[in-house]
Amino acid sequence: MIAFSVNDKRVDLDVDPSTPLLWVIRENLGLTGTKYGCGMAQCGACTVHINGDAVRSCVAPVSRAAGKSVTTIEGLSPDLSSPLQRAWLEEDVPQCGYWLFSQHLPSGP
Repeated sequence: MIAFSVNDKRVDLDVDPSTPLLWVIRENLGLTGTKYGCGMAQCGACTVHINGDAVRSCVAPVSRAAGKSVTTIEGLSPDLSSPLQRAWLEEDVPQCGYWLFSQHLPSGP
């Protein structure tokens, strides 16, 4: 069992500790906002925060999240109140959504 929190909700999962965190987030938890891009930690589509640090979840084993707090794009700011989200809305920044995480999550919460 691996226990950690995702978007402020505690989860306990019976998964192989070497499973990439990306697949646990998408397949086991049903949070599909975090995307698979390159699979090599280069593009940023899989970016999540672990205890506030940007991590490429496609190459991070789920064991890295044990006992920690993970924030996905869904948990960044559901009410669109983060400064970066507000700035993007004010400037009407065009973005397809697939690469949104690679620009929002590395910037911090």
